[in-house]
Amino acid sequence: MNTKQIIDDFDEYGDEISKKLSANHWRPYFLIKEKFSNIIFDDEFKNRFCGFYIMNGPMGLNDFQKNEFFKLLSAKENDLEKVLRTLYEIPGYRGSHKLFLSFGTKLLHTIDNSLPIYDRNIASVLELTNQAIGTIEERIKNRIDIYIELKNNFVLLLKDQTVIDFLQDMRKEIHKESAQNNFEWKNSLVSDVKLLDSSLWALYTIRKELEENQKS
Repeated sequence: MNTKQIIDDFDEYGDEISKKLSANHWRPYFLIKEKFSNIIFDDEFKNRFCGFYIMNGPMGLNDFQKNEFFKLLSAKENDLEKVLRTLYEIPGYRGSHKLFLSFGTKLLHTIDNSLPIYDRNIASVLELTNQAIGTIEERIKNRIDIYIELKNNFVLLLKDQTVIDFLQDMRKEIHKESAQNNFEWKNSLVSDVKLLDSSLWALYTIRKELEENQKS
């Protein structure tokens, strides 16, 4: 992880990051958090969850996998290895069997928002270890190791005073923009881990846009 580059980019692209983290980003997240805390696992919750976390389509989960996923979520299953193994056993699109590290961490984060989320954007910005191939046991160990690496990187970033200050400023900016757009910013629902996660996600998209502009 290149901490200095991340901090420099936060400083340079802070305004762009806050714009990407608008009401449209937070509205479904707030609904998911509130319904989960109230133990409401209705169709609206499930549909919003699948839409927000991009669980639909060939790269996501089929209906059988989704049903098992929400069983694990409602049971507050917080063992990532168990989640990975359980979903792996259910055939997905075209009969495939996959280890869903990203969806597994999204499940864990919903249960405990002090836990970070893995996705390709975050993996790129933090320069995480690649997902390896091999036997199922080797692959599961690899995914668990990546998750440990992810958590350790978040701990390091959240100890950095510059990152702490950035997140505080981001909260103020998002709150201000939310008020201007008649959107209620629910500060208590957004942990520092989640705000950092969303900021890193947004930073990745900004970097990609810059790369594309340089090519054109």
